[in-house]
Amino acid sequence: MIESILLRVHIMKMSHTNTAFEASDIFAWKQAFFLKGYTDFLIPALGIGLVFCFVKGFALRKRQLAFLPAVLLVTTSCVQERNPTQSTSNPISFLFSLAKVHYVDWNFATNIKENGILNHVFLTLPMGQIPAKGPARLGERQIAVSPHAPLKPDVFLILCESCYTSSSSKFVTPMAELEKEGFERSTMISPVYGGMTAEAEFEVLTGLPSQRYKGIDFQYFAESYSHEAMGLPRVFVKNGYSSFSAHNNKGFFWRRDLVHPKFGFQKSIFLEEMNWPDLSVTPEDDILFESALKQYKSNLDGKKNTFAFLITIHTHGPYKEVEDDGGEGDYKAKLEKSLKEFLRFQKQVYELAQKNSRPVIFVIFGDHKPAMTISFYKKHVFSDDFFSSKGERNDGFRFSSLSESQRMIYGRVPVFIKSLNVKNGELAKEIARTSHDKPLYCLPSVLTKFINVHHEYYRFLDTVCKRPSVELVDKAVIDSVFSEEAYGNLLFD
Repeated sequence: MIESILLRVHIMKMSHTNTAFEASDIFAWKQAFFLKGYTDFLIPALGIGLVFCFVKGFALRKRQLAFLPAVLLVTTSCVQERNPTQSTSNPISFLFSLAKVHYVDWNFATNIKENGILNHVFLTLPMGQIPAKGPARLGERQIAVSPHAPLKPDVFLILCESCYTSSSSKFVTPMAELEKEGFERSTMISPVYGGMTAEAEFEVLTGLPSQRYKGIDFQYFAESYSHEAMGLPRVFVKNGYSSFSAHNNKGFFWRRDLVHPKFGFQKSIFLEEMNWPDLSVTPEDDILFESALKQYKSNLDGKKNTFAFLITIHTHGPYKEVEDDGGEGDYKAKLEKSLKEFLRFQKQVYELAQKNSRPVIFVIFGDHKPAMTISFYKKHVFSDDFFSSKGERNDGFRFSSLSESQRMIYGRVPVFIKSLNVKNGELAKEIARTSHDKPLYCLPSVLTKFINVHHEYYRFLDTVCKRPSVELVDKAVIDSVFSEEAYGNLLFD
């Protein structure tokens, strides 16, 4: 029953995010309450069956004691090593070799298929393996700072949940209307699809690829990050800014309440502190923008420069289907509402900035495509060769192993930039041009370059991000360019 319920969760996670179930999902089980709309009758039915089996089999008989040594051996081995099948020098490796369990660490979905979900969970248990510190390979470190960089503008970086529009007529949404509001348009490449927001968030807050380590970086490393981790917000703080983050979801989701302060946010505002009456209902984004505006006013009153990172939630799935539209109508209605609230917020910020003679920059980007695979297929964003199997609904599609060029299409998300009260009228256009089709982990180097905020690592990153985009999404290139020591030095004690 345990195997069945975990396998069902894995299948549903794969269908919506193309990402396998892993042990860290168990430790973040509270997040499932926010995703109940994705489930079907099978998961609660299996859960009831699991409880019945547990109650029925609770009585311990003497002959069952024979299993205790094996249980003890398995549980104690959890703290011994990360990859228990790479050698046969210890008992647990010997047991796995007898059972013909071979850890497929390069593909978690294949690992589940070959070894079963329970073996997979054991093999992916967090072991506290922290990236090593030491001399990092940072290559060329010189960068030409933009000669027209504005003097300490206020920066609003907005992660727009599942926000998407295509640059062609294939999949146009209300987000495209931002161009009419004076925003410059670009695209970047997200590391994820349909979900796993924290991985995209990790990249824009650190300038490091999230694919370098297995598992969700926020979940896996939250306890281990240094309290002085050199994330993008801390770099802004060291350059004279006041930093804050805001998200209209509970703080424990993706463990942001632990991670954000460690990355340099001096203040983080979550749903618990916002004026929302029912914490069990997904809120709209206006309360996020109200909280951010209040904090911005406070910063202006204190004569502080602002770096703000805002994360929306209203456009999160699932999306209700009407007449087999794949949820597209519901999605666009949510997106239109959220963007209207954002534009109202942007105008309020601009008015405050004008009164205080402050330059301000807005960068709003989609963290990933929405989990609407059938719509992307029908509109020819994804072609047949993207899939190993297809169905009549979103959960019937399975992505195949993607090439680097396919990864570009799979992860491409929109970015819109607007600058106000700055002397360089081409600033937003320059940011859009430089960031075009680069991975999200390149965004910190683009921002710091054009805003004239300095850090040695982002100088290195600027050089790296001049490579062709198809190389920058290649896992082999990422592993060779971004050394373990770079992660260790920047983010860990």
